[in-house]
Amino acid sequence: MADQKSDELDEPVPDPIDDEVRAELSLIYSKANDALLFVKAQQWWTVGSTLAVFMGLFVIAKLVGAKAGYISALTGLIILMTCACVFMLVIYQFWQHNELARIQAVVSHFSATFQKIHSIKSPTEGNFHRYTLLAFMIILVILGAAITYMGLDQLPRWPR
Repeated sequence: MADQKSDELDEPVPDPIDDEVRAELSLIYSKANDALLFVKAQQWWTVGSTLAVFMGLFVIAKLVGAKAGYISALTGLIILMTCACVFMLVIYQFWQHNELARIQAVVSHFSATFQKIHSIKSPTEGNFHRYTLLAFMIILVILGAAITYMGLDQLPRWPR
């Protein structure tokens, strides 16, 4: 009878696990999901705060009547911040990948129904979405840096 149900599901049925192991797996799954949401929020926060700092640098340069040396220093800072932001976004992406691998490892021990529901969105589709958003974030930061640089370049420099 058990073989017949297994054939009907057309999916491998995981070995039964005791309540203690199920609780541990549920905790790992929950913590990995929380970490995944945290990392995604950190990515967007990094992009937003970097763009806000770019805007702040431009406003400060405009208010103080920046000299040529000051503009050059700000330009170097913008390049440095852009590189650091892109680096952090990539690190966050690797962190997401690790959490997703942890989730996938835990899911393999849950019921066939849970696995079926979990697999509604394919890993390929999820990766496409994640990397498309990563590219969008990187392009956004680079565009913000370019616009800030162009704005700084338009400021009158003293002495001329």
